[in-house]
Amino acid sequence: MKNEIVKLLKKLEKEYNISILFAVENGSRAWGMDSQDSDYDIRFVFYRPLEEYITLNKPEDVITAAFDEKFQPHEVRDSLIDMCGFDIFKYLKLLASSNPTTIEWLNTPIVYLGDNNIELKSYINNNFSRKKLFYHYFSMAKSNYKLYIVEGKQITYKKYLYSMRGMLNAEYVYVFDKIPPLKLEDTLAELSALLPDNVVSGLKEVIGLKSQGFEKETVLSIPVFDAFLKSEFDKTYTFVDKQGVNWRLFDKFLQNCLGVKTSDISPAKCGNID
Repeated sequence: MKNEIVKLLKKLEKEYNISILFAVENGSRAWGMDSQDSDYDIRFVFYRPLEEYITLNKPEDVITAAFDEKFQPHEVRDSLIDMCGFDIFKYLKLLASSNPTTIEWLNTPIVYLGDNNIELKSYINNNFSRKKLFYHYFSMAKSNYKLYIVEGKQITYKKYLYSMRGMLNAEYVYVFDKIPPLKLEDTLAELSALLPDNVVSGLKEVIGLKSQGFEKETVLSIPVFDAFLKSEFDKTYTFVDKQGVNWRLFDKFLQNCLGVKTSDISPAKCGNID
């Protein structure tokens, strides 16, 4: 499958005249929550030739594509392979603001193309905003729970796991002030001493059921998870923000990717027009 995914990524490079910095898996497969029929959630960062950025017509900063089992173009819904790429400008701005999704792209172990072990990885893993990271995962847990569990017509193990993953990641950030592991089982293992025993055992059971292909099985409710989530949502959380972003570090990385040397840039050439 990896070879086919790489072929599709290479086609996108030619079609859009882009270079892919790296392409990774960031979905249930990366989170250790996949089942036999799980799709592939491919996420990538791309950049264009420098001259394409120096234009009044701003190039698109998001590229999406989806494919079926025969690797033919398909709608995202019910596709086997779902691809989404961010232009390097968009990606770096999100990364600098401690966007959890872009941080996960750097930490996922499943890499299809390029190398996600970039110079900024160490920096962001040690200089993220604890508050922003926490509230992203917390909001994700709360909104998923409300939409898919409280108001959902068909409650499934998968929807419960997505809510619980959000809450456990938020808890991990709050307690340890670190980036959560990609795999839910690893996060659960590190938090297990702080969680109710029935929540830990319940999560292990549901993760096992999902891996066996029961992710879409309809359930009435899981009271243990309901009680846990509601209690976490009602808590009060306080934070102390860290220092600001080192923008020069991000600028340098961007300039290196685009092959720009700051010594080559001469503001004097942009003078008044006679």
